[in-house]
Amino acid sequence: MKKVKCLLATTNKEINIEEKILWLQICFSKGVGPLTFWKLLQKTNGSVKAAVRLVTPCPEKTAEDILIKHNQTGLQLIFACEKDFPQGLKFTKDCPPVLSVTGSIALLQRRGVAIVGARNASLVGKIFANKMAGNLGKTGLTIISGFARGIDSAAHEGGLATGTIAVLPGGIDVVYPPENADLYKAIIKNNGTILSEMMPGTNIDPALFPRRNRLIAGLADGIILIEAAARSGSLITAKNAVEQGKEIFVVPGHPSDPRSKGGNTLIKQGAALVDSSEDVLEMLNITRNRAIRPEKKQCLEEAVCDTLDNEEAESVKNAILSELSVVPISIEALFQYQNACNFPDFLSILGELELDGKILRHANNEVSLPEGDSLPPF
Repeated sequence: MKKVKCLLATTNKEINIEEKILWLQICFSKGVGPLTFWKLLQKTNGSVKAAVRLVTPCPEKTAEDILIKHNQTGLQLIFACEKDFPQGLKFTKDCPPVLSVTGSIALLQRRGVAIVGARNASLVGKIFANKMAGNLGKTGLTIISGFARGIDSAAHEGGLATGTIAVLPGGIDVVYPPENADLYKAIIKNNGTILSEMMPGTNIDPALFPRRNRLIAGLADGIILIEAAARSGSLITAKNAVEQGKEIFVVPGHPSDPRSKGGNTLIKQGAALVDSSEDVLEMLNITRNRAIRPEKKQCLEEAVCDTLDNEEAESVKNAILSELSVVPISIEALFQYQNACNFPDFLSILGELELDGKILRHANNEVSLPEGDSLPPF
């Protein structure tokens, strides 16, 4: 993927309406996720006109309607080749081709830290997240989070006065959870930013949360975990951050609190223990140019990243696709029918297949092939 990253990093131009429509037609073609999108452009040397001929594009009118809706409602579309697109995201292998944004565009170019954690957070955890966000914001850092209940909401509230970015899993006009409607308005009123890679009107779906989490990691210089359980979306964000070479900070929790088990485990495996905003600032200054300290990177990768080589991972992907149909099946049942990798690696591979549009994730922790497919999309 080095060529794709180079293409993104060196491209900084405005594109015309015709190119934007073609870009959107490819983005929303059936079976095209971010990885496939960039592979198509790599194959055509960056030509969207050539790339659109390699897929069955979504209707031109659909793409036009997306542009019109953004213009009429005061939203903005930022394409990955444009100067306003966040630089941190341009260097991720699954960079979103386009972002839907409302609020301050300037925040997208500032340094920032993400604060994420439990939805069912303790009051102590929420107060701590709010205070840390406020203190870090006063130093000029943007506070980034996922707009969820608990720690995320507390972090956004703490960053209102200095600048916060909320990354939504669904459409930018779909407020979820509903009780955050006032927080949504407050972020806009205080010159914050709300963004999503999904188009307006996209309803919430479980499959969208892992996609949202990788954007949080890509936007931030470092990730702060507060009350992260053993299997939580916050650990997915941490995994993405490690893959992107970002620093991981964990606020330790009581050993008997299950909400702290995942974070405490990461501390044992090399993540930086922090209990104040000063700790975070010091670590960012020390590791400003090299993110994770080399002596800790290997331990963290073993904790939250893939351990399979490319050939082994490809074999597991093919095995998964061969077992699936359009009828949803539980992830646990699917895992039991293979013995090639451990469960964390298995979940990571499922995430890659989701991002590439080859599988769908459903409620109740189930997956299937995309509707209408009866055979694996090899």
